[in-house]
Amino acid sequence: MKNKIKNFLAKSIWLWKRWIRENRTVILCYHSVSPSTRFASASPELFEEHLLWLKDNCDVVPFSRALSWDYKYCRDEKPVVAITFDDGYADNYEYAFPLLKKYGMTATFFVTVGFVERDPKVLERFKYLRKCNLDELIPLSWEQIGEMRKMGMEIGAHTYSHPNLARLDRKKAKWELERSKQILEDRLGEPVTSLAYPFGKRLRHFTNETIQIAREVGYSYGAAVAFHAVRKDDDPLSLPRFFVTRDTVETLSQKVYGAWDWLGWWQEKSPLWLARIVSPRDFEV
Repeated sequence: MKNKIKNFLAKSIWLWKRWIRENRTVILCYHSVSPSTRFASASPELFEEHLLWLKDNCDVVPFSRALSWDYKYCRDEKPVVAITFDDGYADNYEYAFPLLKKYGMTATFFVTVGFVERDPKVLERFKYLRKCNLDELIPLSWEQIGEMRKMGMEIGAHTYSHPNLARLDRKKAKWELERSKQILEDRLGEPVTSLAYPFGKRLRHFTNETIQIAREVGYSYGAAVAFHAVRKDDDPLSLPRFFVTRDTVETLSQKVYGAWDWLGWWQEKSPLWLARIVSPRDFEV
C-alpha cells in the first residue's frame, strides 16, 4: 500500500512537472547490479536501459562535481546526474563497470572497507542487513577497485562496518569514518575525500555531529539519502541522493525531473516520532 501511494503521487506530480524546465542536479544511488541477487538495485539489462536513457537525456558528471557543476556547460538544458554505488559488491565490477565504460560514463563507488577486507563480523552484518546467505555476499577485490579507479571511476568511503552512525558515540563514529579513509588511501595511494553515510537519512542515520567528524577527519563531500535535487545551499557533506530500486525507466525519469521531490520534503521535514510510525525499518538498522 505504501509503495502504491508513492507511485500514485509521483505519477500525478509528473503530469505537471514534465512541462517545467529547470536546472536540476540529481544524484542516483545504486547498490548491487546483478541478474540474480535478491537485493539488486537493477539487473544488468535494466541498468543498461538506465544508462541509455541518461546518455540521451542528461549530462552525467562525477559525484565530486555535483554541487559545483556550472550549468552553462550543459547541453540543451539537460538535467545533471551523478551515478553512485554503495557497499562494494563484486557485481559492480562484473556488470556495472563494463556498461559504464561502454557508454563513456563515470560513477562513484562508495566502499564499505570491512566488507572488502572480508572481516567476518562485517560479513555477518551484511548478511543480516540484506537478509541473504553469505554466499550471495561477494565483495569487490582491491585489484578490481584499483582497476576501476585507473579507468576514471571515483572511489569513496562507506565506513568500515556499515553501522547506523547516529547510534554511535563520537569515538566510535570517528573510528568508522577515519579507519575506512585510512585503509582506502593506503590501498589506492591517493587522498579519499568523499564518503556515503550508511542508510543515509539525516537524523535517522547520521547527525550534525557526524558531519562535523567527517569534516575533521578530512572528507570534503558526503552522500546522504533524500529524494530531491541538489540545491546550491546544500552542505557539501550532506548531498541528497535518490535510491534506485529496480526502477523502470519511467520511474527513473520521474526522479530525475522532480516528480519524487515531495518524498524528499517528507524525509527531511517529518518529525522523528511520525517517521518511526511510517518508516519503522529506518530505526531498526
